[in-house]
This record gives sequence, C-alpha cells and structure tokens, in this order.
Amino acid sequence: MVRIPRLVPRLHNILGLVIGGQVLLWIASGFFFSLYPIEQVRGEHLRAEPPGALVLQSDGLVSPANLPGVAGGTVSTVRLKPFLSGAAYETDTAQGKALFDAMSGAPLSPLDEALARQVAEAGWAGKGVLSGLALVDPAPREAGRGHGRAMWRADFDGKDAATFWIDPQTGDVAAVRTGLWRTYDLLWGLHIMDWTNRETFTSWWMKLAGFLSLVLTLAGIWLVVERVRKGRILR
Repeated sequence: MVRIPRLVPRLHNILGLVIGGQVLLWIASGFFFSLYPIEQVRGEHLRAEPPGALVLQSDGLVSPANLPGVAGGTVSTVRLKPFLSGAAYETDTAQGKALFDAMSGAPLSPLDEALARQVAEAGWAGKGVLSGLALVDPAPREAGRGHGRAMWRADFDGKDAATFWIDPQTGDVAAVRTGLWRTYDLLWGLHIMDWTNRETFTSWWMKLAGFLSLVLTLAGIWLVVERVRKGRILR
C-alpha cells in the first residue's frame, strides 16, 4: 500500500505537469487583464461624442403614423434619434429594425456604402483615417450583436488597428474592435477554456481544470506544512 506521505509529493508533481500550463495561463492572462481599463479594450475612446439632445421643429417632422407598417400595427416601437447631421426614426418589427429619414420619411436602411462611410467617419474620434469599407455577410463573432448577419466593416489605419462594425439596419456602430481587443479576446478564451466562442466559463474542461488546480494547491500546502513540521523548510 502506498503511504499518504509518499503519495502527496507524487500527486503534486504529476498535477504540476498536467495542469501547470493552464495555471500559468490563468496567471499571465489575469495579469494582462489588469493592465488595461475595460473601456480602453472596448475602444470607447475611439468613438466620437454622441450628439446632444435633438432640437427640431415638430412641424418639420414626418408623423410616425405615416411610416410604413405603423398604420397596420406591424411596428411595435418607433424611436426618434440623432442620425448624422439630422434625425431619423428607428422602427422595430417582427422582421427586424428599419431606419427612416425623420424629415422626409424616406427609408435609409439598409445603409448603402455612401451612408455607411458617413456613419464611420462621423463616429470616429481616433487618429488616422478610414482605410477600408466592406459589407460582410455573415459578420464574424467579433461583430458582437451583429454576428451572423450582414454588417458594414469599416477599418481605420493607425496604431489601434481599429474596426467599426456598423449595423446597416439601424446605422449604429454596434462594436469597436482594436488590436488590443483581439489580444484580450484571445487570452480570455484561453483563460476560460472556451477556445471557440469565448463565452462559456462553466464547461467541463474549466471545472476539471479548476478541481485539479485546487488539488495541486492543497497538495502543495500539505508539503509545506509537513516540511515546516519536520524542520526541513530551509534545507
């Protein structure tokens, strides 16, 4: 029978080899996460300040009741919001969202290339200029809530390697991605052991690694206590 005092050092060594790499990744990635404010990672400093409150003459606006689908009851909500140098109505239906010019009622969505370019340039507050614009369908996971459907990708040159993901249905900049965000995202996937979607931190891989790390730690503590008790800690 293997005695416990002999089993613990062996267990500690084996677990150190098996789980030590993941523990190192947890420590290294956790240190990286602590270096940058999450607002910087999300690229909030690259967004232009949103326009102030709308000041419009109500008699110059199209009545929301005249927008397509409103009279028929297919529109659940209508919202008036700033859009470029003017204003727009955003409607929400079972089929999705749509954008209309608040002054003329003309449809603005889906945004064409010219409008998407205006949205990108108006929303940019960083250094550098727009270097590329393309409609991506389907958009990748980094597009955030626009993932899986058509989105405008606007790339800017400069050290941030920034990308705006623009929703063609609402004209909103749905996500800002930078080189820092992409590094953060990669390390986050390694940290939570969700290498594909980088969202789930309750997978069995994570639970197993956490349990083995706990055993590794407890075994290490036991070894230290035993050495202190036997007066061998400084030998």
